[in-house]
Amino acid sequence: MSDYTNQLPLIIQENTCFHIQALPVEIISYLGQFTPDIYYFQVWIVGDAKPGLLRIGTTDGALNRELQLRTQLGDYQLISQVLLHTVVDNVVININNIHDIPGNIMDWEVLDVALTTTENQNPENTNTTIDSNQEVEYLEEEYYPEQEITTSVLSEKLLVLTYLPDENKTLETWLNNKPSLEESLLITSQICQVFRYLHQRGWCVINLVPKLMQIGTPGTPIKFFDLTNVFPVGELLNFGFIGDYCAPELAYCKYPVHETMSSYTVGALLYQIIHHKNLPSNPNQEIQINPIPQVYQLLKICLSYLPEERFTLEQFLKILVGTRQEMTIPKIYWDMASLSTVGLSINRLKNEDNYGIKYQNSGDRRTVILAGMADGMGGMSQGELASKLAIETVLESPLPLENHTKEECQEWLTSLFVQANEKVSAQVKDGGTTLSVIFAFSEQLMIGHVGDSRIYLLRQGEIQQLSQDHSLVALLFASGKITEEELSTHPDRNILTKSIGGKSRLSDGYIQDLRQTTSELTMRLEHEDIILLCSDGVWDLVSKNQLATNFITESNLQTAVNLTINQVLERGALDNATLLALRFLVTSNQGRW
Repeated sequence: MSDYTNQLPLIIQENTCFHIQALPVEIISYLGQFTPDIYYFQVWIVGDAKPGLLRIGTTDGALNRELQLRTQLGDYQLISQVLLHTVVDNVVININNIHDIPGNIMDWEVLDVALTTTENQNPENTNTTIDSNQEVEYLEEEYYPEQEITTSVLSEKLLVLTYLPDENKTLETWLNNKPSLEESLLITSQICQVFRYLHQRGWCVINLVPKLMQIGTPGTPIKFFDLTNVFPVGELLNFGFIGDYCAPELAYCKYPVHETMSSYTVGALLYQIIHHKNLPSNPNQEIQINPIPQVYQLLKICLSYLPEERFTLEQFLKILVGTRQEMTIPKIYWDMASLSTVGLSINRLKNEDNYGIKYQNSGDRRTVILAGMADGMGGMSQGELASKLAIETVLESPLPLENHTKEECQEWLTSLFVQANEKVSAQVKDGGTTLSVIFAFSEQLMIGHVGDSRIYLLRQGEIQQLSQDHSLVALLFASGKITEEELSTHPDRNILTKSIGGKSRLSDGYIQDLRQTTSELTMRLEHEDIILLCSDGVWDLVSKNQLATNFITESNLQTAVNLTINQVLERGALDNATLLALRFLVTSNQGRW
């Protein structure tokens, strides 16, 4: 420090300027004391034409501890760069801007201050970025009574200059915007990851200053501008520490700094985000947590007054990331409705149709549904037995819940038809059945089909037949020998070319899959797609366009099914009629509370 600096004090007050060597800095405003014995000022860095953050504290206090930490961390991208740090012998901090300052001190006085720049001198630069998949009314900072100084006793001070975070991007501003639960878990997990990184290097964060933390744009990490609340692990504080994000044991001077203090700080922030208020200041007051599954348990554990009950940072980060991933995955549900009638024919006193559904929801996007419809044929109740055996065979088979390729799933579906055919051909004499089955795992749909029952897909008002009719009239129509209008009136329309139980062994290609109608083995389902499975007793009397109209005009699935079966009965119902409807629904867990 030069003799000139020793003779003239450095006056720190609003609306004044000074040089630190060649760098002119203008004091814009006093921000407060966010850490004991440190004064925070917003400044204007004239040379860069950017706002800056000037912090002034004792040479052996929190600012010095921060510089030691920065030296250890090296070039860590989640911490703002220090532009300058220096020790000045004579500093006067004038918060109230009283104008009885010695007249010979000019606003733009050039001080020859010894200067240290923070070029990274650590040979082991650490480039760390945050994986976002890992992945409040804001609380008041802890209160430390400010001593307003007009003409302070000259003292040696440490000055640290950084850029100032963008006010519109600070954590404080973000907290006031009431973020979604997914956004909240993302930011909280990023902060927890920084805390874990610091702890792995022997340091613990015990409090936060949201005003001095910057939230990046989507895909960019958070950045810390102040590290004065970071302490070495195991250090025994000689003063009590009380703050909105501080673990309760910090109020006493008998607990060394430990990891779960940082876990508590992360939990206090998450509590603040969700409840839009700070934790109760009274330690005897019970913490009331909103009943949000998973988040409730997280907060209950990490905000425990007993440090040993809290998560470690490694555990906390893993759970935060997993919870966010689970909440961002859309949930799949199926709405189901069905109805079957024996019809009105005096020649059909038994219902030879059978159907069934097997559904398993594992609580996430991995849902599995299997639904089948069979229309039996043959005298002396043989048709009823055949359709029953076929559906029982399909539904009794274990679902493929493990990760399988679509080819493996289709092979499994085909095997159900083979098993059903073996049972029907062995146990039913002079009888058989159609069999139409849909299998959906998550949003992927595949089918298996034999006979003239039908599978339709209704999407955005358009209806599409996914199955082929294995019947004589279908062959005649395909060959151009009859028209589409003649299909429903042809005398041989009930003659099938394929059925289950009609032969003891099914040849390759006997069972239809989606490739015959869509060219792909599977089809990706969309929100509110409706799949219809119906016997010929339905589609013979209700056209596919009328089916579409019924389900478009009626939002309730069961109401639409009932309407369709009523139309069948009104039109004579000379055959058994069965309709099974399945609606695919995707819901998101992302939202505000």
